[in-house]
Amino acid sequence: FTLFIYERPRERERETGRGRSRNAMAHLDSDVKEECLREDLKFYFMNPCEKYRARHQIPWKLGLQILKIVMVTTQLVRFGLSNQMVVAFKEENTVAFKHLFLKGYSGTDEDDYSCSVYTQEDAYESIFFAINQYHHLKNISLGTLSYGENEDNRTGLKVCKQHYKKGAMFPSNDTLNIDSDIEVDCVHLDLSKDPQDWKNLSFFRLEFYRLLEVEISFRLKGIDLQTIHSRELPDCYVFQNTASVLSYYSWFLLFFSTVADAKYKTHQPT
Repeated sequence: FTLFIYERPRERERETGRGRSRNAMAHLDSDVKEECLREDLKFYFMNPCEKYRARHQIPWKLGLQILKIVMVTTQLVRFGLSNQMVVAFKEENTVAFKHLFLKGYSGTDEDDYSCSVYTQEDAYESIFFAINQYHHLKNISLGTLSYGENEDNRTGLKVCKQHYKKGAMFPSNDTLNIDSDIEVDCVHLDLSKDPQDWKNLSFFRLEFYRLLEVEISFRLKGIDLQTIHSRELPDCYVFQNTASVLSYYSWFLLFFSTVADAKYKTHQPT
C-alpha cells in the first residue's frame, strides 16, 4: 500500500512533462507558420526585382504583362492609323465632289453652306451642272470613281423637289395664296438618256415662289489606293452624295453632303 502511494506522483510528473512538451512543440509550430506567413506577405508586396533577388525566380508574369501591353498598343495604333486613313479619304473626296458637282464652288464653304445663287438662271444652271457632271463623270474625274446603285439596284440620279402644295401669286394687287401643306415629287434619271433631254422634262419647270428645296442624290463607288503603300489591301467605298438647292429668303443656298461606307477589301495587291 505504501509503494502504491509512492508511485502516483511519478506518473503525474510524466504526464505533466508530456503536456509541456506538446505545448512547446505546438508553440514552435505556430511560430514557424507565423514566420512563413510573414515571409509570404512580404514576398507578395515585393516588386519583381526584389522578388528575383529574394528567391532568384524569373518574373515571367511581368514579362507576360509587358507582352500584353505591347500587343494591345500595337492593335490600337494600327486601328487608329486605319481609321485616320478612312477619315482622310472621306474628307478629301468630299472636297473633290464639291468641286465636281457644285457650280461656282470656290473651295471654301460659306458658314455651313457651300455657295449661294441669286437668280432663277443661276439656280437652273446649278441643277443641270450637277446632272451633266454626273453624266460625264468617267471622262472628267481624276479619281478611281464609278457609278453606284441605289436602294432599287438602279444606277442614276434621283432628283426630288419640295414645294408648297398649291400657290397662286397676283402681283397686280400684291396677293399671294399659299397652301402650307408640303408636297415631294421625285424623278429618276438614268444614264441611257442625254442630259439635254432631261432639261425638257416638265419636272424641271420650277415655280420658285412656292419652291422649298431641290435635292439631287446619287451613289458613287471609289477605291482607296493609298493603303497599298502600307502593304494593306485597298478598301472599296460607297459614297452616298446629296446636292441640295435650298430656298433661303430671297436667294438659294447650295449644300453638299457625303456619307462614306467601307464595303469590302479588294484582292491582294502585287
